[in-house]
Amino acid sequence: MELLALLAAGVADLALDQLRQSADRAQEVLRRSDLRELLTDGVVELRKRGELATRRSGAATENHLETMARRAAERVASEGHPRA
Repeated sequence: MELLALLAAGVADLALDQLRQSADRAQEVLRRSDLRELLTDGVVELRKRGELATRRSGAATENHLETMARRAAERVASEGHPRA
């Protein structure tokens, strides 16, 4: 019985320590001056991961080359270059 109590106390201490560390990291992130850019980068990264995941699962409806051509055309249009 004593062993179980010690193991439970150890697990609880480990969980609380992880919770404290997570709270400290969250406070550090919220204090950052580039929080908006950090969130924007995170959203872009999640979107890219989502695209890769759907492509891997076969759920993508567009051909890869079509997707790349569309992105290239969008990039050219956003830069103000005339289309060829």
